[in-house]
Amino acid sequence: MIKGIYILSGIMILLLSPCIGQVDCNTLDINKASGKMIWQDNPRGEAPVSKTQWQLSEPIRKELQRIMPLALDGLYATNSIAFSDGKAFWNGTGPAAYENYLMLKKFECLKGRNILQPEGETGCWVYFSINRLEGVKFPLPEQGTDVLFNETRLRVTNIETKTDAAGNKILYCSYRPEEIIKHCYFFSNRKGLPWRRLTNKELYSAYRIHHDKRVAGQILKFEKLVDDDEKKYAGLSEAEKKEQNYWPKIIQQNKEYLKKYKDEKQKINAWFLRVMQQSDLDKIAEVERVSDTDFYPDKLRASPGKAYNVWVDNLDYFDPKLPKDQPQCIAVYIRKQDTDLPKKNFMNLFCSQFNLDVIAKIVGENPKLPSSLNTINASDAVAKEATKNNQNTASPTVYNFGNSSLNQFPANWNGMKNATIQPFNSKNWMAFASDSYCYPRQYNKEIGDGFSLSFDLAWNPDIAYNSGLFTVTLGDVEYDNSSEAYKLDDNQKMYWSLYDGYAGNFNRVICWFDPYWNGGGTLTVYSYNKNETIVFNKRITLPDFYLTKNNHKVILGRKGNSLLVDIDGRREAEWNAVFMPSVKYNLCTFSRYKGNNSDNKKDVFYLNNITLNY
Repeated sequence: MIKGIYILSGIMILLLSPCIGQVDCNTLDINKASGKMIWQDNPRGEAPVSKTQWQLSEPIRKELQRIMPLALDGLYATNSIAFSDGKAFWNGTGPAAYENYLMLKKFECLKGRNILQPEGETGCWVYFSINRLEGVKFPLPEQGTDVLFNETRLRVTNIETKTDAAGNKILYCSYRPEEIIKHCYFFSNRKGLPWRRLTNKELYSAYRIHHDKRVAGQILKFEKLVDDDEKKYAGLSEAEKKEQNYWPKIIQQNKEYLKKYKDEKQKINAWFLRVMQQSDLDKIAEVERVSDTDFYPDKLRASPGKAYNVWVDNLDYFDPKLPKDQPQCIAVYIRKQDTDLPKKNFMNLFCSQFNLDVIAKIVGENPKLPSSLNTINASDAVAKEATKNNQNTASPTVYNFGNSSLNQFPANWNGMKNATIQPFNSKNWMAFASDSYCYPRQYNKEIGDGFSLSFDLAWNPDIAYNSGLFTVTLGDVEYDNSSEAYKLDDNQKMYWSLYDGYAGNFNRVICWFDPYWNGGGTLTVYSYNKNETIVFNKRITLPDFYLTKNNHKVILGRKGNSLLVDIDGRREAEWNAVFMPSVKYNLCTFSRYKGNNSDNKKDVFYLNNITLNY
């Protein structure tokens, strides 16, 4: 044992000694300290990695060395393999799974001791997870559950595979209504994913087995408790029974628990017999959630916008004839720390120079760009042909809801999805009954000079004074070319300035319409930059935009950097310097703002007949 400690200590000394040195912390520029690049198969004293895994990952190391032949100043970088004894599937079948990783640490200087060393913890990594859909250190977001199907833990999430302009596959996932997360790049020449979606039949069976086992365990527990306590109480003398008069209450309470679990067992069995008669057993399951602690069978069905798939290991995914260490799929996950300059410098280099076709070749995919570099930066920046075609379309984009399904969030719209189609004045309208925001499909077109947005706006004639505001926002929001979506959907609740607050940290022009002010309606316009500085603020009264005068045609336009406002054919405002000339506004959204505290809980804003002219 002592010999093992000496060996481990020796390894750590060898690893750390290249980056430890005596310096003067008061004069040292930490970002210019001589960089170190460590190529190790067990840099932290872990079990040695097999030569096969290391050799199969060699193209990754060579590509890293190509783009960084010399270590960058201020950076201690390690390329290695971790979790070399991993398995592709939870039940241990399939090929070996392991992670080639690049760990980036900045240097720190210990003042008082004048010692230079790499920082202890870092959040800056590039993971190449081999024969897994996710990595140990970057799990795919999901609703947690301990329900099993054939030894595989059920994973509740939605996974979408998108491709960028070059054809690289990117996985996006969602396990909460307000989030869509760009998870990883995914390379494989196999069809599908290492996970597959459960059918209703498979889900119902797994759910019944789990809860039947859970309830059976509770029944045994309380049967024993009741039996033991009754025997214990029966063995007491009359004097002891008077002194320990709490026993009947405990016994009765445990009998009630026992009855509860026996009733639940009957409920589970009756439910299972009923659902197994359904006609959609072979369809893919769509659930709201899968509870492993409580029996909630109604949550195994979900309405549109709240539905998630249930995933398990896809045991047919991998080719069993290939060697166990052979990469058949690789997930590439990048975690940046741009606040530290050395790390930012390397990540800029990595994203602009690392050739993703190196990964594609490892798993047998054809290179996407054989005559040039297939890079992360290009993947982010280059629009797909479909996007370009939509961006170059000169004709107006028109949305109305005459043929939309009632009580549903409209197709080709994005956002928080709690606005639904409702009847109003004998027509279908989008109804904003709660605080939220949404927007029609847009393609990163610039809201520039000559842009106009027209729409019909209405509300219930008895709308309350504290009804909240109907809001149109013209914003500058990052656009993801691969998913053809705006970054709003990464975490919708972060953009609360659209529906419930002020902070936003993005450039935007906000138009607040209030149909009930003192003697008239109002329009208030704010223009913010991304530092939350107000660059424009103006309010006007709209006498004809008030209470029972509740149906109007609104047109918002841009002329140079001015905002034009027409209502029912009348020019209500023309304000200069509303738009910042250096900003590319590229998205318009509609929302109900701060309406949840309305005095009238039935207040609704109605939207229809939207036309966007660029």
